[in-house]
Amino acid sequence: MKRADGLFEKIISDENLDLAIKKVNASHHWRPRHIPNKCTAWVERTKDERREELRQIILNGFEQQKPKVKQRYDASARKWRTISEPRLWPDQYVHHALIQVIKPVILKGMDQFCCGSVEGRGTHYGAKAIRKWMRGDRKGTKYCLAMDIRHFYDSLTKEAVMGRMRKIIKDGRTLDLIEQTLVFGVLIGAYTSQWYANAVLQDIDHMIREGGFGVAHYIRYIDNFTVFGPNKRKLRKLRVAVLNALAGFGLTLKGDWQVFPSDKRLPNALGYRYGRDYTLPRKNNLLRLKRKIALWRKRTRRGVVTQARDAVGLLSRLGQLRHCNNHRHYVRLFRGEKVMQILKQTVRAAQAKRMTWPEYLLLHAA
Repeated sequence: MKRADGLFEKIISDENLDLAIKKVNASHHWRPRHIPNKCTAWVERTKDERREELRQIILNGFEQQKPKVKQRYDASARKWRTISEPRLWPDQYVHHALIQVIKPVILKGMDQFCCGSVEGRGTHYGAKAIRKWMRGDRKGTKYCLAMDIRHFYDSLTKEAVMGRMRKIIKDGRTLDLIEQTLVFGVLIGAYTSQWYANAVLQDIDHMIREGGFGVAHYIRYIDNFTVFGPNKRKLRKLRVAVLNALAGFGLTLKGDWQVFPSDKRLPNALGYRYGRDYTLPRKNNLLRLKRKIALWRKRTRRGVVTQARDAVGLLSRLGQLRHCNNHRHYVRLFRGEKVMQILKQTVRAAQAKRMTWPEYLLLHAA
């Protein structure tokens, strides 16, 4: 593969820096509880000055600042995660400016079904593919291999990322900038981390698909591997090959990997369970949904006003049912009530009271 060169000039170009400012500001308009973000408002008002300052920061040698570290509970994984949030100015703007330029280089070698953290390749993109495979290729999906990398981001080292980046990027100044973003490691919460992680696993993706292990279908969601094939022994050999390849990056697989027949046990991935002609929600997701609706009904009976944040969260969980065989669940959960209509009215009423971003900028400028 030919290494990419001449990327640094693109990173510090006016068009790229303007796009980075636009994307960061668009995603950070409001802080929690809908409080306007003063930093993005300041950058928006003085965009020309900030663009030039950002260029000088990159040219003079960007230095990553210590991120804010928080502990958050991941309900889907049922464990606590350490989230490291980089400083908004200038760190996150530099991260976006960098990734916007190196993203096409990483995408060039990316597997078609590398999902998660890639625009247009979310959970429903992958779930749609698995449904198609299960329905149309019984032989190719006879067996399923499910694997997961143990403590992926925590175990991924700076040396592993830079080794991969040097294979696909030739520009020395761009490599120096990438190295600066890794001073505190591959952080959960940094915009750069997801792209570095996908780049590191690209060779393993190609090995799985093209390594002669009889793989019929393969999909990876961040660090979760789901592989289908007609031969169980070859899938077991594939697991050993993946384990050896991960060892080269200082990574390893969790001990709960499994190879099983897809007809006797439904493959479980991306929030759903997949049968031949039907799709069911994951048991844990369905349980949390039932508890959320029960809590909402209990509060409603007591006359407690539903907050917009709670309504949005419940609507999001209800939206998962639209992508599976849901009639029985709708009957049991809704009980003839117009639950979604009530929740949507709550969200609309809250949005009507909120100040829009242009209104805030005009008020602040006055």
